[in-house]
Amino acid sequence: MRGRASLRSGPPVVAPAIALVTKMAVRLAAGLAAGLVTGLATGLVTGLATGLALALCIGSAVAGLSLEAAVQRDQPFISGRAWSGLDGIEVREGVTVAVGGAQVYAPQLIAGPFHGRGGLRWQSGPLEEGSAPPGARVRLGVAWREGTSRKFSLEGSSVSHAVGKLNAGEGWGEFYASVERRHWGPGWSGSLILDAAAPAVPAVGWRRTAVEVNNHPWASWVGAWGADIFVGRLQGHERPRRPFLIGMRLELAPLNGLQIGLSRTMQWGGRGRDQSASSLIDALLGNDNVGFGGITSENEPGNQLAGIDMRWLVDPVSRTSLYGQMVGEDEAGKFPSRNVILIGADTRVPIQRGALRVFVEWTDLLAGRISHDPRPFVTYRHPNFGQGYTQEGVLLGHPVGGDLKLGTLGWLYRGGVWAVMAATSVGSAEPTSHFFAPGRVLGAHASLQFERDARVQLGAAASVWHDRASRRSGWQMWLRWVP
Repeated sequence: MRGRASLRSGPPVVAPAIALVTKMAVRLAAGLAAGLVTGLATGLVTGLATGLALALCIGSAVAGLSLEAAVQRDQPFISGRAWSGLDGIEVREGVTVAVGGAQVYAPQLIAGPFHGRGGLRWQSGPLEEGSAPPGARVRLGVAWREGTSRKFSLEGSSVSHAVGKLNAGEGWGEFYASVERRHWGPGWSGSLILDAAAPAVPAVGWRRTAVEVNNHPWASWVGAWGADIFVGRLQGHERPRRPFLIGMRLELAPLNGLQIGLSRTMQWGGRGRDQSASSLIDALLGNDNVGFGGITSENEPGNQLAGIDMRWLVDPVSRTSLYGQMVGEDEAGKFPSRNVILIGADTRVPIQRGALRVFVEWTDLLAGRISHDPRPFVTYRHPNFGQGYTQEGVLLGHPVGGDLKLGTLGWLYRGGVWAVMAATSVGSAEPTSHFFAPGRVLGAHASLQFERDARVQLGAAASVWHDRASRRSGWQMWLRWVP
């Protein structure tokens, strides 16, 4: 939480669900009417052509949800099942080599397999019985990355042990230790609180990834639910060094076709800051606002974000959904305040061969603007954490950073040996934006993958951004081979 400003002067925070859904419907109706008629044609042609042509440009990027991760989350939508964001982003088995251009910051909304200018990765599948401890699941991964502050990574490695029957009605989830990325929220272009753009965070925790009813008498009344709680250490921080990242997420499915997520993260501790039990308890209880309860900038426990997201399947036949996410950078009356917001809609488009999904999203990353109390230089920033809300210098939240409005129209196609994802973005940046000059911002993003067979895949991802000051681009091409 940010404690520099008074909380009592701010407006109430809890926006009624009806008002949120109404705002979503109005904006999305306009976006779908205008965007899907004119923008889809533009996005299908120029978004893909421009993005792939940029593979000849110079640049590299940090990025959001990858093509493979998008395909993974699209699978349950096609079959009509609920999607859970509680699993980490899975790294595919095999040896992957990737190359990119010179490093220029260009936040890709569609990721390649590596941060920086490429690298080399080996990823195992689940170890066979006899190679792992009884009841445990083990995957190993190691990567060398060029153009990043940390050359080596264990991303994709995990050890987990089930409590009861994993992913069954009697199951209580699993304890785990892992190095993996997370994507908490329904958005395709980004998550406001934990995004797949950020490098993997080494962590230990407990999770129940299947959102389903637990048949135990003490838990069946809750209905369908899943959860993830973890504690990790952040890297790339100097002030303070190596703070903790604590994350909590609860997913509920109270009605058929409706999913609700509650998320909370906090940066806490680090070398030179209070790491006592009382400080941690204050952080967990939300007693961390400067000027209240004896809290000062010196003993403020941490920096917290919390919010709610929702996905509603409005038409099971066409698989059309409305979704939204709201995350607060502050707290008032024990509820998130100074919120940022993402709203969107996606639908399956009938085609003769393959599967095509189209999505449209609108994101406002200026804290408090939706409640008519705009607070620049707040989103993903905090005075006690000099490197902000980051891992290895990359934002943990939405990859485009704070103090920006952005609309995105995109599509995902899967058919035969091909998978393609493309998106076009238009927005407006504030003078305090993380990465863009003030004024209009335009972006194009694309990724494709050719899977020759189960053992060989080729892929490419590219992105370009244009603002008043410059044009920046990033690209990456890769080959994966499964021995």
